[in-house]
Amino acid sequence: MPHALEEKYDLTAQELLDAIDRRLRLKVALEGAVAEVHFERKLKVASSEGWLCSYESHDQDGMHDFTFTTLAETELRVEVKTIRNSASPQVETQKTRAAKGDPSSRYYDHDHFDAVAVCIGRRTDDWTQFRYALTRDLERHKAYPGKLKVMHPIPIESPEGGVWFARLQDLINHYES
Repeated sequence: MPHALEEKYDLTAQELLDAIDRRLRLKVALEGAVAEVHFERKLKVASSEGWLCSYESHDQDGMHDFTFTTLAETELRVEVKTIRNSASPQVETQKTRAAKGDPSSRYYDHDHFDAVAVCIGRRTDDWTQFRYALTRDLERHKAYPGKLKVMHPIPIESPEGGVWFARLQDLINHYES
């Protein structure tokens, strides 16, 4: 049975995948979706294992990607990102576009979400690996102190100390401490 996208565009799954593979911007968008699917898998496992109460995903402009509730009834809002293709590992925390007449609108408010989950698959070829940080611990934009700085360096090896965590549970413990 063909997928709904195959029927909608009258293309085979292979032709759709080939079209994505030949277009850089489509692959970047796909990688963002892949990161979100892997992060949601982690939330699903955490919920089924009983160390998260609940979670929900949000596919709405202007909203963070996920919200989950911990066993201590703490609610965390999470934005999922992918690591940048650059010489040094880093994540970009800014929106795709700015509103007309307000160049600062491209930058996230420091309280737009509580945490960022960064998929490091582009670097490691393992798209299940993430690094996590609380936005309260990330640097602020120099010109707009209420906004997040755009680029943040990320440790690829297991981080010890600092603002980045390799395990979601460590991020939650840090947030609730």
